[in-house]
Amino acid sequence: MANPPGQAGPKLISCRICGVIMVKFSKDVCQKCFQQEEEIFQRAKDFLKANPGVSIAEVAKAVQTTAAQIDFFIASGRFERVGLQIAHTCQTCNKTIKTGLICPECSKDLKEKVTRLQQDLKKAKG
Repeated sequence: MANPPGQAGPKLISCRICGVIMVKFSKDVCQKCFQQEEEIFQRAKDFLKANPGVSIAEVAKAVQTTAAQIDFFIASGRFERVGLQIAHTCQTCNKTIKTGLICPECSKDLKEKVTRLQQDLKKAKG
């Protein structure tokens, strides 16, 4: 059955984890990998609740996953959404932070740069 004009059909993607071809709905992982990722997240969440202040490497080792997987949970905000903090690095300057993706100093600097660019654009337009 053809799609109405202007509407794309289902989008085929490969699972971010295992690479299997699938139809993308709301996730970028297949159901099997999603369930495995959820189990890892639950174990990591429980470990962090029981052991506040541990490092990414310690969490990864305790739940038998990679530091990259824990970094993914941090970057996606999953730990923060459940009220947990874990020390990680600012994506701009690599300073150790506990919340967000960039430190307050880099955030302030970025906001100032955006403001200056906006002012420069207004001046250029006349």
